[in-house]
Amino acid sequence: MTTLELETVAFDAWPAAEVVIRDGWRLRYNHGVTRRANSVWPNHLDSAADVDELMQQVERFYRARHAPVRYQISPAMQPADLDQRLAERGYEAVSHTAVQIAALSRVCASPRTAEGVDVILSDEVDDAWFSAYCRAEQLSGPSAETRRAILERIPPATAFARAIIEGEIIAVGSGVAANGWLGLFNMTTLTAFRRRGVGRALVNSLAAWAIEEGMTCAYLQVMVDNLPALRLYASAGFATRYEYHYRESG
Repeated sequence: MTTLELETVAFDAWPAAEVVIRDGWRLRYNHGVTRRANSVWPNHLDSAADVDELMQQVERFYRARHAPVRYQISPAMQPADLDQRLAERGYEAVSHTAVQIAALSRVCASPRTAEGVDVILSDEVDDAWFSAYCRAEQLSGPSAETRRAILERIPPATAFARAIIEGEIIAVGSGVAANGWLGLFNMTTLTAFRRRGVGRALVNSLAAWAIEEGMTCAYLQVMVDNLPALRLYASAGFATRYEYHYRESG
């Protein structure tokens, strides 16, 4: 799968509340919640597009919504010099992220379980799953509800995993299966239960589910400075395919 194809799968797996297409670029807005859902996805460009004029349209779009102007910059960007153009306009590079991939057969080849932990999957977001997610991520109020709305917009097939110890949800994660790929999202563990193999148990359970759904590979997005997460995913067979970052102007 090419970078563009993988970016397209990931785009569909995290749907913003509003998407406007301008000369091929997709302008996403989601009331400020998550960079991905509040940024330009510039991976298609009409051949007749005037890029300078298009960038001005982007600025007007986000200013009208009182939002930062932000682009998601990957190797699939169009035009190929977009990152340089934005840097010259004073846009700052932030939130450097690795897109990692693995064969699901590799992920499941060395299954690990955390002692005393049960993993349960469901096909929808329920209050218990979301409450645990908010506790782990310290989310509340309107931003939490806006994030839940994203989760509820994700098209099937989806799985929401929870790790449970003695009746308490201690970690959650989600998976989106489409076009042969499992996307792993929202992986988080309560602080007191980290480094006990709980995250790996979630990954393995979601991978097994995806294989049943007919998927063969998995992808995820992880910040390049998140060393604990990078170690976890490396242990499951993931390796970096490419990186992306954002260019932002307040």
